Amino acid sequence: MLYASTRLTETNDQKVFVDSSGRRKRLLTVAGLVVAAAAALYIGVVGVSVLQAPQTGLTTKGTVTPTSTAKAGG
Repeated sequence: MLYASTRLTETNDQKVFVDSSGRRKRLLTVAGLVVAAAAALYIGVVGVSVLQAPQTGLTTKGTVTPTSTAKAGG
């Protein structure tokens, strides 16, 4: 009884989400290519930065100098 009340009873064979012009497919293809290009660019930037990181040096070096104001056993 439940199956009979929920089953599709339309008789025409037309699909609801059919895009015969192909416009939706082109839009999704272009959007996918844009996202893929952005991801490839991001991965490239991260890869180049990882490869160049060991070669970069620090421009300023930190130095530690002992001060005479510290007293032992104070």
